[in-house]
Amino acid sequence: MNLHDRGLKKFASIKYLLLIICGFVMQSCVTQNRYLQSVNTCDAFTCVNEVDAIEQLELQKQGKRKLQIYLIRHAKPNLKKKLFYSAEEAQQYVYDYNSVPIVPFDPEMVKVNLNPNHFIYCSNLPRSQETALAIFGKDYPVVSDSIFREYEIKVVKASSIIKLPLPIWQFFSRGSWLLGFNHKGIESRKETKQRVKYAVENLIKVAEKEETAVLVAHGMLNHGLENHLKKQGWQVIQKNGQANLGATILVKIVDLEQKIIFF
Repeated sequence: MNLHDRGLKKFASIKYLLLIICGFVMQSCVTQNRYLQSVNTCDAFTCVNEVDAIEQLELQKQGKRKLQIYLIRHAKPNLKKKLFYSAEEAQQYVYDYNSVPIVPFDPEMVKVNLNPNHFIYCSNLPRSQETALAIFGKDYPVVSDSIFREYEIKVVKASSIIKLPLPIWQFFSRGSWLLGFNHKGIESRKETKQRVKYAVENLIKVAEKEETAVLVAHGMLNHGLENHLKKQGWQVIQKNGQANLGATILVKIVDLEQKIIFF
């Protein structure tokens, strides 16, 4: 083979490679556009949908499938705040926050398009249970589990003379808890991290089985779950799980026969 023929063959190989790369890029753009279109056509505050059927069929042709996890925060608890609290009053606020009912909300704020009999999971705390039942209870079975409860908090002790805004009490109380102190009588940070790990494993198992896992839980817990999932290759495509009734959505493309591996 002369130099001219070798050059032509090399050029053809490069051209073929570029065509393959362009194909993958175009496929990625189509998938992303389809997702953006579904988001843009949703006129509710939060929409809960199954994986796009056409996209899933295209992935299956490649021996893959898409999994997704919804992390939804509960509705607002029906509890009024005041400007200043003593440490004892701030602790009472924590107790009340964990027991009061939620503020009624317009069901149209959350639109649901899931397959029949799809299981919905939630925390065992009232605000999470009531929210899950209000959104999904009429059409889907709701399962409550204490593994999905919020991070516990214990307000630091101080003289009743000291009055501070509630966020300051929460800041110092949570900060000392994160440093490994102030956890007597509640779950420690180490224990919480282990619980979150188990919660992530459970959600992934649900996603493996049903393709879409839906959890109605809490702001800090959702954030912890999100961090664990990202470390395992899940990608955030929507981040609104810190707002009441908002959802953080994570997705992952896996092999059809992929076994679950936890880190």
